[in-house]
Amino acid sequence: MSRDRVQVSGIEAAANSWLAGHTNLTTENRLSLAATVSRLLGRIETDRKMAIGIAGAPGSGKSTLARCLVSLLDRAGLPACHLSLDDYYLPRARREWLARTHHPLLLQRGVPGTHELDRLMEDLDRIRNGSAMGMNIPVFDKSADDRAPSRQWRTLEHDPLVTVLEGWCVGGPPQERSELTNEVNELERIEDKNGYWRRRLHYCWTDYHLALASRLDEVWYIRIPDWNCVLDWRWQQECELPVKNLKDRTEVSDFLARFERIVRHMQETHPDWADVILSTDRDHHIELTGKSERPF
Repeated sequence: MSRDRVQVSGIEAAANSWLAGHTNLTTENRLSLAATVSRLLGRIETDRKMAIGIAGAPGSGKSTLARCLVSLLDRAGLPACHLSLDDYYLPRARREWLARTHHPLLLQRGVPGTHELDRLMEDLDRIRNGSAMGMNIPVFDKSADDRAPSRQWRTLEHDPLVTVLEGWCVGGPPQERSELTNEVNELERIEDKNGYWRRRLHYCWTDYHLALASRLDEVWYIRIPDWNCVLDWRWQQECELPVKNLKDRTEVSDFLARFERIVRHMQETHPDWADVILSTDRDHHIELTGKSERPF
């Protein structure tokens, strides 16, 4: 059945203008991403509600892409909203309880099991059902490593037609349980010797995948060159902060070690489950690509 789609005339110039005002991308990367955004908008249908997931390793450019898309959709008269998986992190007190009662690695935010999944699903359902006007969306304060007070939360002023949910593990199916026996890094070898954390992560990861599979119309994946890029990008982000949360690359590596298992699995399997694949290089030059390339 033929469906109405976003008209992209003039969108590329508008995307370039938005990126110029909201990012520090080079001119070449900005123009490339603007062209990519224009092509992606052409996939969005206007005669029904759509929910799109954007996945990719930390630092791959998910937030920039999501915010640009939502801004341009609003500009085109299509109400849209941007949800970030990061804003649904559990409050620190709850993660401290998980660390005491289940496993110390659950204190750090990030992996499946450290988000308020039920709230995210309820919010997605309210949007899909057309009852989201006035809905409060939580905000997570990473500098405090805790959920921000409710007075700082965002409020939806309209019922969105398009929802863009970005999150590093959105959409990717979990590993086979047999793959959990192999440690992927030193953190797992030392701090998860009996594999309990990996098994719990797998259990929660399965919940995430099943819950989102019925709520997302498409999943777009940003492929990265290699794992070292993730470390470099996060360290660069830290260096740009007024006060670093992570003091050096060693702390960055330790922080991100909890993400490595899922990042590597998604990188290996994305041709099997992603509806759209984009690639980014080390300098954040993002473009649409095919499904033939495999992982680092």
